[in-house]
Amino acid sequence: MIELFGGIFGGLGIFAVGMWLLTENLKQLASRRLRRTAHRWTENRFTALVWGALGGAVTQSLSALTFIVVSILRSGLITTKGAFALILSGGAGVTLLVMIVTFDIKVASLYVLGIAGAVVISERMSKFRPIAASFFGGAMIILGLTLLKDAAAPLADQPWFRTMLEGAGDSLILAFLTAALLTALVHSSSAVSVFGISLATVGVVTIDQAIMIMYGSFIGSSASMYLLSANLRGRSRQVAMYMVYTNVFICAVAVLLFYCELYLDIPSMKALVLSLDLDLDQQLAFVYLIATFVPIPILFVGIGYSVKLCEALWPASQIDELSKTKFIYDHASVDVDTSVMLVDLEQKRVFIMLSRYFENVRQKTELKPLRDACVNVLSEIGHFLTDLHDFHPMQGIESRNAMMNRHKLLSWVEEAVATMCGGLSEISGRPALENFSVSIREGVDTVFLALADAMEAGDRESWDVAKQIASDRGTLMRETRLHYLTMDPPLQKIESINVLLVTNTVEEVFFLLSKLEAEFNPFSSEEEHVPHG
Repeated sequence: MIELFGGIFGGLGIFAVGMWLLTENLKQLASRRLRRTAHRWTENRFTALVWGALGGAVTQSLSALTFIVVSILRSGLITTKGAFALILSGGAGVTLLVMIVTFDIKVASLYVLGIAGAVVISERMSKFRPIAASFFGGAMIILGLTLLKDAAAPLADQPWFRTMLEGAGDSLILAFLTAALLTALVHSSSAVSVFGISLATVGVVTIDQAIMIMYGSFIGSSASMYLLSANLRGRSRQVAMYMVYTNVFICAVAVLLFYCELYLDIPSMKALVLSLDLDLDQQLAFVYLIATFVPIPILFVGIGYSVKLCEALWPASQIDELSKTKFIYDHASVDVDTSVMLVDLEQKRVFIMLSRYFENVRQKTELKPLRDACVNVLSEIGHFLTDLHDFHPMQGIESRNAMMNRHKLLSWVEEAVATMCGGLSEISGRPALENFSVSIREGVDTVFLALADAMEAGDRESWDVAKQIASDRGTLMRETRLHYLTMDPPLQKIESINVLLVTNTVEEVFFLLSKLEAEFNPFSSEEEHVPHG
């Protein structure tokens, strides 16, 4: 029994790790330059279809592709229509794997594993490591699905398994629902479809049940994405829900046609694929392929209407606008001085965004959407500075280095403020702690506002005030910490932890703010690093 299920669990495990390896290493390869290329291609919806199919074929996960598209959309590099086109054809790219696995390519995947593995561990070829690791992950995906397919034969020979299936009868609905559930659990319609095809090949399930398993995987994929995207808002939610409802539409039409074929004798999918001069597993793989490819032209024509509908159901939010960069743009890195000035403006904008964190604490609203927007802009600034170095390695070295140092400080401040706000949100109950929370929140926010005012005003007086109030608060925080930790009645354990967390983080924030003030302040006694607008 243990050996029997080894192929199934081992195949799923290798498949899952392969997908993780592929996705993580593709993220490293997805530089701003590559995304700019994708931006140019997605300006035309027809070429966006090609990019989407390629993305689906490479990631082999429509969920992973959807979140990658969401990330690019947040950056403002593509439009909502372009994002929908990528998602629409991305599903077609994912289905190609099902067809590939029906051929005997196990040996080829082993060779890819060997070569890619050698490159991954080689120090001399370290610059090719992300690419090699991506190929390694892709080969693992194919090998995992091959093991999953091969596991169907020994399972079919087990009397108890056949008895269980016979007890279920030839129920198409049960096959459909089981596939939907399994897909939602393993997050891969490809894996479930391959296993269903393999069971049909060895005679464990009927051809009709295998077709319904593939259709059920569409619903399972939609259910999985619906749950994963529950926290998304605005345009991000629009993209995720477009993927959900596209799969639901494809499944509804396919199931309707299939039942018409079965009970009204109207030739459709089954008749078409069985007429092909191919092995049964390849014929069934064509069901999956056709069900995904055929609706694309119809849905493509209606993308504009889909965008309007999704915008009405999930309107764009303020967070969507905050997620986009305002000053840095695709070709700003052509001129170093201009680029540095634009980065300066974008970094000031990020600093002002951090003050919004305290407003979320005041209103007791979720911080994550705002933080995602801020982190996204910081990420774009980082990509931009990296590109600036790549384009002009010997120009503006000092100003560029100053911007990179400032960027690190901003990232550290963001993380510290988010931690502090999280701790403040957890403080409630006794009036003394409420007063502690309010005083910390308003005090730190006042410093942020003073620095923001100085950045906007740009005069010496404003910067003198900002410098003075951004000074070290270590002594004050130690006294505050001691006061609350020794109060009577004593704090509960969780209350003490939150007081420690907040006061320690406040010390860290002020230490970083003092460094950041010197970086932004044009009148600082330290060397002036960058031009200020």
